[in-house]
Amino acid sequence: MQQYESIRAQAIDFFLENGADPTIEFQEVILLSNGHYNGRRFYCNQLQAIWMPEDGELAFFNGDTEQARISISGNQPTANAA
Repeated sequence: MQQYESIRAQAIDFFLENGADPTIEFQEVILLSNGHYNGRRFYCNQLQAIWMPEDGELAFFNGDTEQARISISGNQPTANAA
């Protein structure tokens, strides 16, 4: 599985585990700054997942509160509680 597909799947899992309605589509935004790729942000109602490849981290939010952050190196994610 490509790293991007794994990140997207983890975002979907987080949304479903935190009560997102599986019939509602989530949104995905490519993050750019000064014309350079900075990552992706996934939304589903108040839930968010933000992937910053430079940091190698995927952060999960419920509203304004960070729920978890995982470090992704290669294909092996490691979890860190927020």
